[in-house]
Amino acid sequence: MPTFGGEPMTTPQQRDPGAVWLSLAHRSPDTAWAEWAAATYAILPAGRLWDVVTVPLPVLTSAMQYERAAWARVPILADLGTDRGYVWVPSGTAATWPQGERGTRALGSPWWVAVPRPSGPQVPERRWLRAPDAAPALMSPTALRAVLGITKTSRRPRRGWSA
Repeated sequence: MPTFGGEPMTTPQQRDPGAVWLSLAHRSPDTAWAEWAAATYAILPAGRLWDVVTVPLPVLTSAMQYERAAWARVPILADLGTDRGYVWVPSGTAATWPQGERGTRALGSPWWVAVPRPSGPQVPERRWLRAPDAAPALMSPTALRAVLGITKTSRRPRRGWSA
C-alpha cells in the first residue's frame, strides 16, 4: 500500500494529490471527484486558482525542448482531438494575455476545462504530458511568452472572448 509521510494512503484523494489540487479549483471539490468517478474527467473552472493557456500542440512540444527548468512541475494537458496543449498559469493571466499570438489563447473566468484525473483513467483524446502533483508550479506568463517567442502583451484586459 502506498504511503505518504509514513501514513498509509487509503482513499483516492490520498493516492492522487494532483487531483486534490485540481479539485480545489471547483467551488465543490466533491463534485469534481464525483465527475471523475462517473466520466473519467471533471469540468473545472479556470480563473479561480489558475488560468490555462492553450497552445497548438506542435508549437508547445517544440517549446518544451527549451528552458527545461521553466517547465519543471508545470501541469500540461494534451488535447489530441483539437491538437492543442493546455499550460497551467496563474489566475489573472487571461486578462492580459495577447490572445491569438502564435495561435495561443488564455482561458480564465468564465471558462471551464475538461480535465482527466491525473492518476485515473485518461480520456482517449486527452492525456497529461505532465500531471500535477501535490504542489505543482504554475508557469510564469513571462517565461511562457519567452519560450513561445511572443514578445508583446495585451495593453488592456480582455473580457468575454469567445471562440
